[in-house]
Parts: sequence; C-alpha cells; structure tokens
Amino acid sequence: MSELEKMETELVQLTKQLAEFLSLPPTERSIPGFAKIWRPISRYRVKLRTALQDHGSILSDPRYRDAKGSEIQQRVGYNAAHTRLRLWPRIEDMVNRQITPEAKRLMPQPTEYMDGAHNRYVNHIYAALHTLALPSAEAMLNLISDAHPDIALPATHFEALVHAAYRICLAQGRTTPPRFLDVGCGGGTKIWAALPYFPDASGLENNPTQVQVGAAAMAKINAPAECIIEADARRFFDYSSYDVIYFYQPLKDPDGLREMEDQILEQARPGTILIAPYAAFSAAEGDLRCSRIAPSIYVAGIAPSQTEKLCARAEMIGTDAPEHSNSFDAALGYWRPVVDASRRNGYTL
Repeated sequence: MSELEKMETELVQLTKQLAEFLSLPPTERSIPGFAKIWRPISRYRVKLRTALQDHGSILSDPRYRDAKGSEIQQRVGYNAAHTRLRLWPRIEDMVNRQITPEAKRLMPQPTEYMDGAHNRYVNHIYAALHTLALPSAEAMLNLISDAHPDIALPATHFEALVHAAYRICLAQGRTTPPRFLDVGCGGGTKIWAALPYFPDASGLENNPTQVQVGAAAMAKINAPAECIIEADARRFFDYSSYDVIYFYQPLKDPDGLREMEDQILEQARPGTILIAPYAAFSAAEGDLRCSRIAPSIYVAGIAPSQTEKLCARAEMIGTDAPEHSNSFDAALGYWRPVVDASRRNGYTL
C-alpha cells in the first residue's frame, strides 16, 4: 500500500465519525463537537497534497512501472485522489452549514416561487412541454366527460410542493426511496418534474388517448418506461404502495372527486404525504384521516400533534435540491460517508 493509499484508508475511519456527528439531531450538534472531529481530519490535507505531488512526479517518469497494476490504472487512481482533495473546501462548507442549522419553513411565500422574471420564464418553458404532451383537439374528442381538461399547475409552484414533500420524507427517516404518484397525470409532465426529487415516480390517467400520447412524449425525454398507468382514480386499489401522492382536482364532478379522495385516504399508509393544491379538497379541515403540515400538504394517518413534531423536524432539513451521479459517487472515496449523511440532512455539494 502506498503512502497515499494508507492516508486515505485512515481518513475513512475519521470521516465515518463525522458522518455519525451529522446524523445527530440538530440540537445535539455543536461547534466544539464538530471541531473535535474535524481537527484530526484537517491535518491530512497538507499531507495528502504532498503525497499527491510525489505520486505525480513518479507517474510522470517514463521509466515508471508498477508490478501491481498498469500505468493507466495508476493514473486513474491518482486523478481520483486529486479530485477528492479538491473537494475539501466544498465538503467543509457543506458540513459547516449543518452544525447549527436554522429552521426554514416548508413552503415559501407564493411571491418567492411565482413572481419574478426567472419564475415566469420557467413556467413559460414548462407550459410548452405540457402542451407538447397533450393529444390533438380531434383526439381529445374522446375526453372522459367527468374529467377536467389537463390544466397544469405552474411548474415553480409544483417544484415548491415536491421539494417540501422531499424534506418531509427526509425528516421521516425513510430507509427506502419514496414512491411518487400523480393522480390524473394527463400527459405525464408532472411525473417528469418530480423525478429529480423522487426517481420512482408514476402517474394515473383515465383517458386512453391521453395515456398513449403522454407515454410517447415521456419516452422522447427518457422518462421511466410505463410511468403512466391507465386507471380510474376512483377504482384504483394500490394507493398504499406510494409514499407521496399528488392530485390537482382531476375530476370536475364533486361526488366523483370526493370518491377519489376517499379512496386515497382510506388506502394511504400512515405517514403518506398528500399534496392537494386546491381549495375544494374535502379533507382540508377537520378530517381525522390526515393532518395539514404545510399549505396544500397533508400527512395521512397521524394526529395533529405528531404532524407538528414532524413539521419541526422537516423545517430543520436543508433546502438543497438532491443531486446524484453514480460516477461522481464512485469517486468520493473517504468523503462518501459525509456526503451520504449530508444528503439525508438535505445538503449537497
């Protein structure tokens, strides 16, 4: 084992301790506690830089040969070690933000996600994607009579809702990736918009013409295969398989809408997050089957007192958008435990 490999192996044990520190509740993290763990880690920074310089000099020597591996493999390892060293300031900044985090409300004010040139631009672009995923007017003659036309919630509003739901999922400490369902998904564009937060995302759509056109549109942008399920939301019996359920008043008949809502509420497992951004949601006030945790967001099967505690935990989760790259993760090495723990806290590089 080279000196460089030896130091990186030693660092793994230290970064695991740091990951354990970051896994503590925010109230149990402290600056002195962090300093005690970070100090021995920081001593490796200069030593790693020196070892990399020495290793680079050896690799640049045309006479260099390594009996344990090819020169190319050695250079790949050297480049990966160099990448890990360059991550140092970003790692430190990411960790510092978690030591004494401040509570941030789950849903921002509407002006924050609707007003301004950038938000208007994003919603303009999303409206075009939404239109491209719709059948032609002639094909839509088959529109089911009691369904609303496919009206898109503005993309920036939807992003604020799913980001809040994502933070709630992190606060719940889920051990498996949450499954997302859009009830009445139309052309499937909200499935696509949810994927950065919930890679296991699907949608229900009752109109076979819309299913066909939407599925073709989603295939062109590499959405998951068969992510649009043809089904009547009032007769669907698998809501319990999902962790986050979004529905934007897909039925215009009040009785049919209430029937759909009852199906969802009766099947949803305790802790399931319901996103219902419309005033007519029948469970919005006083329904014992769910409790409101944020504007338009509810949690099924738990009491209001439990919801308040969950909200307090979720507001301490960071607001970074999730980022995942298999190739990047593979090169993290000794930083992997810290990055994983930070992601569970809502922080990314």
